[in-house]
Amino acid sequence: MAETLAIVPFEEGDLDVIMGIENASFPTPWTRQCYLDLAPLDSISFFVVKLKGEIVGYMLYQRWAEEMELHTIAVSPSHRRTGVAKKMMEHMTADAEKRGVKRIFLQVRPSNAPARSLYTSFGFHVIGARRGYYRDNFEDALVMRMELP
Repeated sequence: MAETLAIVPFEEGDLDVIMGIENASFPTPWTRQCYLDLAPLDSISFFVVKLKGEIVGYMLYQRWAEEMELHTIAVSPSHRRTGVAKKMMEHMTADAEKRGVKRIFLQVRPSNAPARSLYTSFGFHVIGARRGYYRDNFEDALVMRMELP
């Protein structure tokens, strides 16, 4: 992406745009209340990505001691395949390294090939599955892990 992206902490005023991206991105979107409940927790890191002041993506992850889990990451449909998700993943892994995290986990639908490709490019690999995890179609969730040095 030629233009500079700014990855900044979430603010409550960002939620309307986040919910628009959420609803456009997931068959079973999180609720507004879910984000409001998670955002203030000390273990949660919640960031938005801005391009020219416009929110084009967001991610939320949680850390416990030496482990981290990416709970959600999404990019607005008009900015997909432009490097936004890669920049967010770089941000998260740099933050993990800085905090002494040894392992990062995530879950992804087997049918979500673009996300799986992104995660694999960062060194994530499948370590298991949660059968029938997604409630919209009972698709499994692949559990992926990345080990940090």
